[in-house]
Amino acid sequence: MSRVGWILVVLVLLVGAVSLHGYYRLYRVAPVRQFESAEDHFLYGSVGTEEARGVPYWIWLVLPRIFPEYLPTPGGYASIGIMARDGGEMPIGLTKVEIGVPRVGVNCALCHTATVRGRPTDIPMVYPGAPAHQTGAQEYLRFLVAAASDPRFTADTILAEIARNVKLSLPDQLLYRFVLIPDTRRALRRLADEAAAARPGWGRGRADLVSRAKFTILGQPADATSGAADVMPLWHLRSREGRGYQWDGSTTSLAEVIRSAAVIEGASMAWMDRDARTWDRGDAREPSSLRRVFDYLSDLQPPTYPFAVDAALASAGAATYAASCAQCHDANGARASSAIPIAEIGTDPGRAEAWTAGSAEAFNAFGEGHPWQFASFRKPSSGYVAPRLDGVWLNAPYLHNGSVPTMSDLLEIPTNRPARFWRGYDVYDQARVGFISDGAEARRLGTLFEATQPGNGNGGHTYGTTLSADEKRALLEYLKTR
Repeated sequence: MSRVGWILVVLVLLVGAVSLHGYYRLYRVAPVRQFESAEDHFLYGSVGTEEARGVPYWIWLVLPRIFPEYLPTPGGYASIGIMARDGGEMPIGLTKVEIGVPRVGVNCALCHTATVRGRPTDIPMVYPGAPAHQTGAQEYLRFLVAAASDPRFTADTILAEIARNVKLSLPDQLLYRFVLIPDTRRALRRLADEAAAARPGWGRGRADLVSRAKFTILGQPADATSGAADVMPLWHLRSREGRGYQWDGSTTSLAEVIRSAAVIEGASMAWMDRDARTWDRGDAREPSSLRRVFDYLSDLQPPTYPFAVDAALASAGAATYAASCAQCHDANGARASSAIPIAEIGTDPGRAEAWTAGSAEAFNAFGEGHPWQFASFRKPSSGYVAPRLDGVWLNAPYLHNGSVPTMSDLLEIPTNRPARFWRGYDVYDQARVGFISDGAEARRLGTLFEATQPGNGNGGHTYGTTLSADEKRALLEYLKTR
């Protein structure tokens, strides 16, 4: 073979090697890690968000060190309520999956795992399935967008910071410099409109998946509505099958609740298809990730109140509960898991108005022809589902929009409820049944909630407000035992 021929062979082999390395480090999807316990899978397992919205792990790791000014306080991601538990490689609610390189996504636990402390010096107790009242999901997105919009988001800056943690190979350094860092910056900046859209901001423990479904997923025209609401608890979900999920009862299928949440958070259609193919197979080598979430949440029980309870006072409060609350909130109540009309309950209508019949129809048509296509979404009559009060001590702040900080405040007439308080501090107020929502630490660590903002009204639900002081005190003690 001539010298030119050998040169061509070498060039072809070189191009092939570079292409193979590029494919391997950019597109190869490694098998998703299977966590041994169902709880760990819920806390750390993938729901498919890494392919479309994942951030390369090493970039994600160093961003808080480079851009601390875009976080509310020192402490990295923990400053926005993203927490870790001993033994976990990643914080709760954040996943790590290899798609070429390790990439970080989010899962259900980001918004559905709470921490509780009895005193500021206590180690936080972690409760999977509870509303993550301390977590700022929107703050996390806004931080990533702010960092990507900063002129310091450059290969030189980020690679220098990564080098403090790991020595990348020369091919990987080039890959990060010329592909991953520029691509990540562009991808995050494209999320700017989504990050800024909600007005007022969600604040800790709230989310607006309705607007993301309507405007981001379905591409519907923007309107003046806001679907921002408190994150719901995930107890006893199987018992509500066919009756109604979400605050407004807009779907009757638990499987579709879980699958739609994955889609709204960024799972690609290709990932959803792969997951759906294994949903019913029980493949131990690669089981459906969403099916494992479904199985875990179906019968998840609320945790026991972790502090002391006055048993005699709680016993007295049981009668008040039966007379004043059970019809709507007990498992066997006549109106349990039913939507109570806003005209009756009087709470803020914003969340109920945000989800429209057109949105439900479009969402059911989304994914047409795919094995996971939705079919149960609907626009129910305007109102809010009365949830069971099991584990209600952990569901604060209260009402669908989280506008009332404690159960004690909820038993007051609306004009006596706090119009301003701080969400996100996890030290528990045992007397008032809720979280401490004012004071220096609550203000430093939380986000301000103002009931005067659109969608944040704290009126309505006047049930129990006419009880005597002794009846209220006994009822609060009983509710701790639910």
